[in-house]
Amino acid sequence: MESQETPEECMKREAYEEGYISGSCSLLGKIEVDHHVDPNWNQNSPYPKVGYQVYYRMEIDHWHSFEAEYESVERKLIDPSEFKIYYHDWNELHQEILDYAVSHKQRGEEFDH
Repeated sequence: MESQETPEECMKREAYEEGYISGSCSLLGKIEVDHHVDPNWNQNSPYPKVGYQVYYRMEIDHWHSFEAEYESVERKLIDPSEFKIYYHDWNELHQEILDYAVSHKQRGEEFDH
């Protein structure tokens, strides 16, 4: 997140920068990430010892022209069932959150793990 930015504003900015999309967001929930028992964490790690991840679902309202000016070199639509093919660190928790997002569109129900 950037200074003075809310989690939802961050989500919208990142969605635009990565995929050149914009839309309305609904909060799915949040998780606490605690590295106290992670033997690989140290003071030089890129993440804090305890941090939080917030999850949103976006209803895409606008597909902007893809310019590849930020961190992405292409935009590709994939079926949610194929995410683990494209994301090498996919795990059970990611799948649970994705399944929840797909099945709870715009209901306002919150995922809390």
